Amino acid sequence: MDIGQIIKQRREELGMSQEELAQKAGYKSRSSINKIEVDGRGLPQSKITAIAKALKTTPAFLMGWEETENTTLGESAKEMLNNFQKLNDYGQKEALKRVSEMVHIPQYSKSGSVVQPIKPDPRSYLQPVAAHERTDIEVTEEMKQYDDAFFDE
Repeated sequence: MDIGQIIKQRREELGMSQEELAQKAGYKSRSSINKIEVDGRGLPQSKITAIAKALKTTPAFLMGWEETENTTLGESAKEMLNNFQKLNDYGQKEALKRVSEMVHIPQYSKSGSVVQPIKPDPRSYLQPVAAHERTDIEVTEEMKQYDDAFFDE
């Protein structure tokens, strides 16, 4: 990918318009950004730096010299980011939810960084936040008895 394609891809990832990028990078109009995205040759270093800052990345990433936006990431974080970017919107939301849940589990959290519940309970992460009776099907008495027996175990 050339610099123009990388800039366009990153701009779209951030949900930014060409006009917004132009304004943040110090250009007068969106046509300048359009021209860069079509043919990125001849960009001065100062503009590459300004565009990188506006796109919350590094000039090296825009130049195609780095695979990810942040070189300070470790190998595990880079792998997670690469896998995360392969997910659709629903998958990304689910991944964020699961990682957010994991920080509450002591065996997965770094020492001292576990978010403590108001009432400390070593198994509090297993407690349901809410439970509701199903309304999408006819719940029979037999089903209720099965559920009660299951939860009493």
